[in-house]
Amino acid sequence: MATRTFTSSSDAIGAVYTPIQWGKFAIIRYGLFDDWMAGKTVFDPTMGDGNLLASLVDYGIERGFSISKLPLSRLFGMEINPDAHRKAIDRFSREYEVDMTGNFTNGDVLAFGKDAFDVLFGNPPWCNFADLPAECKESLKCKFHAYGLIENRQKMLLGCSRIDIAALMIQKCIIDNLHANGKAVFFLPLSLFLNDGAHAGFRKSRVNGTHISVQSIYDFEGIDVFNNIATRCGLALFHRTSVSSVSVPYYRFMENAWVEHKATALQPGGPLLVSSVVDDVVELPVIHVSSEEKPRQGINPCGALSVFVFTKCEDIDELRCKVNDTYLLPKKFVYPLITGSNFRGCESPAKWVLLPYNFQTGKPLAIRELESEQMLLEYLTAFKDKLEGRKGTMLQTQIKRGIWWALLGVGKYSFAKYKIVWEAYGKNSFRPKLFAGTWQANQSLQAFIPCSERQEAERLLMELSNPRVEEFLLASRMGGTMSWAQPGRVSSLLQYENGQGVLFD
Repeated sequence: MATRTFTSSSDAIGAVYTPIQWGKFAIIRYGLFDDWMAGKTVFDPTMGDGNLLASLVDYGIERGFSISKLPLSRLFGMEINPDAHRKAIDRFSREYEVDMTGNFTNGDVLAFGKDAFDVLFGNPPWCNFADLPAECKESLKCKFHAYGLIENRQKMLLGCSRIDIAALMIQKCIIDNLHANGKAVFFLPLSLFLNDGAHAGFRKSRVNGTHISVQSIYDFEGIDVFNNIATRCGLALFHRTSVSSVSVPYYRFMENAWVEHKATALQPGGPLLVSSVVDDVVELPVIHVSSEEKPRQGINPCGALSVFVFTKCEDIDELRCKVNDTYLLPKKFVYPLITGSNFRGCESPAKWVLLPYNFQTGKPLAIRELESEQMLLEYLTAFKDKLEGRKGTMLQTQIKRGIWWALLGVGKYSFAKYKIVWEAYGKNSFRPKLFAGTWQANQSLQAFIPCSERQEAERLLMELSNPRVEEFLLASRMGGTMSWAQPGRVSSLLQYENGQGVLFD
């Protein structure tokens, strides 16, 4: 019935209840009722209080079957929350006058053995690993690794911390709890298919010797399925089979009808691109870059925006400036920060950022360098407690080394003479722009490619402005989201050595 984070308590974090009508939608679309009536077993591994299994029974009643004619003995469910588990048993007793005590188990599916079923039908928890309670994380790291979702446990400290626990639940259940040639139908966040990076392991076609094939996907964008839940979500059909399709049917609700598109990955494990089934094959541009021209996100103050970012900056003399009408700082450490207005005709900065870094090395100032800049040292020291209290594994590594004035997203690339910058967050169009000089990109709102020569920068700007780059981004179905044109997605078009173009259809 509900998705919830991995917890044995009665409190459910991130509960997302599956309405009965959408359970019936899945049943109709994927023929689950006919499978059940034909003798197949159905298992909901995270059943909540039983909505999905109840939708199967209700659909049978609507089809004219009496309770006695429905094979309830072939319905199975598991729920970690004891209160929800009891509600499911009570519900089936009250509504259908059947005792499901022997079929509905109170337990954690991640600790469940290898009992297998013909059909899996569920809605697992939706929650990023990074957002789970601390007591859950350590025990789950090994499971993410065991089921092929990460290469090693250390990955959870890096980009893979954004992997969703739904990926683990689904992968585990298909590998351990689904018969060969079995069918699995899950409601799930679409980030598992569409986002680059963290979910590459989920998109493998073979895991631990088990072949997993995605058969089709329904995209619920624009439909309020889960009562104002903002997560991009959908419904997917998986088969445990050795036959894997290159192109997956992908359905979008358009003009009051489900319209079939095609979804294809550029490379194994890559995010899916979605295009109309009538589109011709499109050859994507391959943009050649040097190893130093890797796309980057903007600078990240990690919760200390008020310390590092200013809305006013006034030159006092050749060496000093006054920021926010209050603080004097050395001008050489204060840089113009790119904002949205700079992509819409404004050539002047509206914000500035303080970077206590050596621009030649791209590294934070060493303590002796900072001590030689008395004005800067006094300013930063006034905020030392705030800066030392910032969170994040990578940042804390710097702080523990005594570099409590460090930021993330700063390196030698930040001080390149030229940057090709684009808005990477929440947009539906791709309009890169060349910035020369000391301009800095702004957190995850923007991304950029650093360049040392103007001619090279102009070449890259021209190639990135190719309309097919925007077509590629639109095909990723990430328009309007935080993942619109982040560095990892644009990197799919870059070639660091000679190579061929990339195709999707």
